[in-house]
Amino acid sequence: MCTIKQFLLILALIALAAVFGASLYQSIIEGPHFAVSVPESLEHFRLFMGDNNPGNFFRLVAPAAQILTFAALVLNWKSLRNRRWWLLAALALIVGADVITFNIHYPRNALMFTAPLTVPVDVLKKAAAEWLLWNHVRTAMVLAAFVCTMKALTTPNDREIQ
Repeated sequence: MCTIKQFLLILALIALAAVFGASLYQSIIEGPHFAVSVPESLEHFRLFMGDNNPGNFFRLVAPAAQILTFAALVLNWKSLRNRRWWLLAALALIVGADVITFNIHYPRNALMFTAPLTVPVDVLKKAAAEWLLWNHVRTAMVLAAFVCTMKALTTPNDREIQ
């Protein structure tokens, strides 16, 4: 039977998997195309995205992953000590990924996707290259958070060890 603690761990795992999948897609498919034929590639991306963009997904799912991971950590803190450190690591990693999002991606997103396309091409290419590099880091951090949460889910609780 699945307890609320396990259920929250599973929900956190699903949310982290969704963030990882979207981040990986951006690293492999979207990101490499940002710097191709600047500014035309960015103009095409802007037209393609229209009113929706990846941020709409991340602004919903990333906080959900953080909240679910935090809730799982709180509920498992005392009773499942063997899992707490994995969940604490997962929470630190997923929050760290958001720190990268706010400090690295948002300024570059504004430059590449909302600023007038009169920005010098070399500035746009540099922003696109930095965005992609940091997206690889962010994706790795989200994957690590997923692995830590999976480890927490599969680690025996204290009662099973005794």
